[in-house]
Amino acid sequence: MKLKVETSGVITGFTAIGASNDTNVTVDDDTVPVDFITNFSDDGRWLYKDNQIVKNPDYVTPATPQPVPTAEQQLVMKQAADIVQMKQMIMSQASQIAILSKGSAK
Repeated sequence: MKLKVETSGVITGFTAIGASNDTNVTVDDDTVPVDFITNFSDDGRWLYKDNQIVKNPDYVTPATPQPVPTAEQQLVMKQAADIVQMKQMIMSQASQIAILSKGSAK
C-alpha cells in the first residue's frame, strides 16, 4: 500500500492497488490496521508514525454544521405560517358567524 503522508505525519491519501504520483510512503499490506480502509478520512484521523499506521490520539470528530435555510426556504416557511394563521382566523370567524346566525334565527 502506498500512502500520501504530510510532514506532520497525517495521512491524507492512499492507494491500495496501482500507483499514484502523490504518494510518498510505501507500507507492507500486512501492517495496515484492519479498519484503516473502511474508516479512512483525510482529516487527520490517521497518522504515519514510527513506520506504522496509527489512529491519531488527538483526533476530534469535526462538528457537523447546522444547515441554514436559504432565503427562498425562509420565505416559504413564513408563507406557511401565514397560511396557518389565516386558517385559524377563518375558523374563528366561521364559528362566530354560526353563533350569530343562531341568535338571529330566534
